[in-house]
Amino acid sequence: MPKGDGWKDLDVRDKMIKAMNTPEIKTKQSETMREFWKDPEKREQMINAQTIAQNKPENKIKKSETMKEIWKDTKYQENHKKLMNDPDVKTKQKEIRKKSMNDPDEKIKRREKYVGGFCIQNIIYSDKKDYCDVWGPPLWERIDEYQGYKSILSGRTKKDNGGRELTRHHLYWQEKACCGYDEDTKGYYAMINLGTRCKPNMHKHYIKGSPNKFVLLTSDEHCMIAGNKKLGTTKLSWIIYLENLVETKLGGKTFYTEEEYNKIKEAR
Repeated sequence: MPKGDGWKDLDVRDKMIKAMNTPEIKTKQSETMREFWKDPEKREQMINAQTIAQNKPENKIKKSETMKEIWKDTKYQENHKKLMNDPDVKTKQKEIRKKSMNDPDEKIKRREKYVGGFCIQNIIYSDKKDYCDVWGPPLWERIDEYQGYKSILSGRTKKDNGGRELTRHHLYWQEKACCGYDEDTKGYYAMINLGTRCKPNMHKHYIKGSPNKFVLLTSDEHCMIAGNKKLGTTKLSWIIYLENLVETKLGGKTFYTEEEYNKIKEAR
């Protein structure tokens, strides 16, 4: 039997798996691997070798063909499904994902892989931990109250939005809201991505007045203001349009101050 073809024989594969899963073999393998991974140099060599091997086209094709054969086995599918539904396995996977998601280096790697290269805008403003400290229910209430609980574009309410809260959208797509301050012009600015996540095209947009501008929108409207090539609209054209609406319809501001809102609550 050619090397590697043994795994195509279900009986052979079952026997091999059973043999490898004996307590003695598992213990011996575990001890051997622990000793091996204690050596940083050996660990790095192993990881590099595995990465190179996995990325070879012939190995990718071979792995794909092997997995197709394995997945034809209904018994394997049932065992895999049973394993994935095991509470202990689910808990362990969840812990691994959580640890990976909170690792700063991993976050940057994932973000750069997602955007197809380095893009400081997406790193700085995409994580919730970087939101403005005051971004939360107290501010949301003051935004909703000031704008009458309705969309600035259509006048639609929560009821017209499928019962979901309207989006409290920051005009400049940056919930940190303080944005940047240009010492030369003595004004605020925001870096707006007019390209895509894969091919960023950052534009420096100078802000009229306060950078802390929010508008209420329905879910559909929030998607619409991202821009549409067919309609000739971009994020920037919508930003300028909404800036003008804030000036004309809302008097240049988009939420009550804490003092103003407290007076409103007292008067109720």
